[in-house]
Amino acid sequence: MNSEKLSPRQLSAAVMTGGLSAGAAFAGLADWRWLLACVPVGALAGWLLLRRVGRRPMRPVLQVLYGAWGAVLLAGVLERAAGRVQPAAGGRGSTVWLLVLLALPLFWMGWGKGAAFFRAVEILWLAAGVTVAAVLLLGLPRADWRWAVEPAGGWVRSLSAGWVTLSGGLFVLPYLYKVEGEPGGVHRGLVWLSALGAVSAALALVTAGLLSPRVAAELEGPFFVAAGLLGDSARLEGLISALWLLPDLVLAGLFSRSWGEGPRPAGAVLAGLALALAGVPGWIPVEGLALGCLVLAAATLVLPPGGDK
Repeated sequence: MNSEKLSPRQLSAAVMTGGLSAGAAFAGLADWRWLLACVPVGALAGWLLLRRVGRRPMRPVLQVLYGAWGAVLLAGVLERAAGRVQPAAGGRGSTVWLLVLLALPLFWMGWGKGAAFFRAVEILWLAAGVTVAAVLLLGLPRADWRWAVEPAGGWVRSLSAGWVTLSGGLFVLPYLYKVEGEPGGVHRGLVWLSALGAVSAALALVTAGLLSPRVAAELEGPFFVAAGLLGDSARLEGLISALWLLPDLVLAGLFSRSWGEGPRPAGAVLAGLALALAGVPGWIPVEGLALGCLVLAAATLVLPPGGDK
């Protein structure tokens, strides 16, 4: 088999692992019930997009749109990860240097071939899956259900958070034509996408049940604070925060891959780093991120795909 061919499982694992980065970021700030409501909508949108794109390359105008918005989302991942790591390190160190250090492995991965990146993600998915399972198994029995059923955030913000989380699946469409044909691969991909939405809702439920929505709304990174309560020690919060860098790097790598092959994904990392250093992600609320992803999905449905691969 051609070493550059990708499998549906590799793409699904990348969407699932990277999506955990956004899922944890919005946990405690979005209502888990609205996040669950996004699951069937996201699955339907994914099915329509897969039917529209098929296994054909995208037209240049769509490739530009995906690349531009991918750089913005990549910058947001870098800024979010750096902001989380700095307090975990005792508040020491410049955010600028943290952003650069986070971008270095992404730049190295971006310079390599796409197939190698997705093969590595299959391994990272196992570590991320074990971490998520441990948090849910420890957190759900301790959750206070009176807090869990309280409203968390507004419905607009919650739906926006759910759409942004699932929109990581958009960024496999530019190279879907490289995927090896596999019976049932499309349907399994939609199952993985739905599972991502359900797991993100579960993370939001655990966070609300451990902290209460009112407390969570006042905290930076409430999910990781809630994780610290599971071990009755701030050390667990730091450990979970560090382990969650794996989903962060996968999601950022997924966005960079929308730029194509060769050294172009490394260029996407540099563009995202520049946007993060300029503070651009801080100007865009989650509603704006959701709108950008919605426009990108609509453009993909409206504009015809390219010719045969």
